[in-house]
Amino acid sequence: TITRGRMKRHREFWALRDVSFALEKGTTTGIIGPNGSGKSTLLQIVTGTLEPTHGQVIYEGRVSALLELGAGFNLEFTGLENVYMNGALQGLSRSEIEALMPEIERFAEIGDFIHQPVKTYSSGMFVRLAFAAAISVRPDLLIVDEALSVGDAVFQHRCLRRIKQMQEQGATILFVSHDPGAIRALCSHAILLNAGNVHAQGKPADVLNVYQKLIMEREEAYEQAEPQENQADTTEIDELPPLRCEFRHGDGSAEILSAEILDERRQPADLVESGASLLARLRVRFQRDLERPVFGVLIRNQHGINVYGTNTEQKSVSIETVERGEIVEITFAFDCWLASGYYAVSFAVHSLDGVSYDWADGAAMFRVVNAELVEGIANLNAVANGRRLNPKAKV
Repeated sequence: TITRGRMKRHREFWALRDVSFALEKGTTTGIIGPNGSGKSTLLQIVTGTLEPTHGQVIYEGRVSALLELGAGFNLEFTGLENVYMNGALQGLSRSEIEALMPEIERFAEIGDFIHQPVKTYSSGMFVRLAFAAAISVRPDLLIVDEALSVGDAVFQHRCLRRIKQMQEQGATILFVSHDPGAIRALCSHAILLNAGNVHAQGKPADVLNVYQKLIMEREEAYEQAEPQENQADTTEIDELPPLRCEFRHGDGSAEILSAEILDERRQPADLVESGASLLARLRVRFQRDLERPVFGVLIRNQHGINVYGTNTEQKSVSIETVERGEIVEITFAFDCWLASGYYAVSFAVHSLDGVSYDWADGAAMFRVVNAELVEGIANLNAVANGRRLNPKAKV
């Protein structure tokens, strides 16, 4: 008061700044970005739970939102009471909600727990009921904030199927997700937020490439800020990127200088389509003379399960005698028919009887996205056909 507002004892922080975009009716727009980029804040402004400092949000029709877990539900009320309350807030009468109740109960699939207070629910039960209530009102605009990742695989598939049905019925959908596969499969438009600003927007494939590049730059900056121990000496071959891995072992007879996953253009492959042609490349420098070294590659999924592995011996590729100081490059070309998910690649060089010269575990990583929903870890790219075996006779 004394300084008339000229002296400030707080630091101004803008969660969002100069964010502007338009949604076409009947389209699905995905918002993606690093943690803290303002995604959830943006959705809260669109739904009206937060008032923007500047600017405005204009929309027509009924809006239904599924924001962070717990938003809009009273923990002391039963699931049934919360459904009635949610419907009333959407402008539905009690008779209209009662007509929708069988569909809500069937979709949520929580049984008699719908008569229990929601504070007793697991996170999965909670989000199933919340999503069922949100979509039951047939909204013109559905807003979802990363809530679908809480449910199990069956529920996630059910939600994706319901979202596609809503798309076919002309609903407009805006949702936040950290899953590039969901953005690519469901969206016709994507927006990348970073530090409260629109970093990129446009076709999902283009925006996801920018997002992946942004994530990799942050990861590299983090790695460079850490003290590097036992880092390979690459002064002799300046063009080789430094090797980083989760775990490394071997007797030191050879040293893996670089290990990469490359696309068809021989560029680093961070985000790839299922079925894309990839190249696993490693370069090894030998510290002593050796006979017939074996070079191998192993791909694991995000749960550590071995997906595929092979080596030069199995592929009948033989490097006979190598001398101390010699550098050898080995490549493995393959078509990446994997399901959506993260994959880590380990590279190794060892003797014929399995003595490890150098093993770099998790030396490369990439993410696979697929427009189709695929169960398991492999995409067998099946082709489906059908025919009638007993067609009705024409009268």
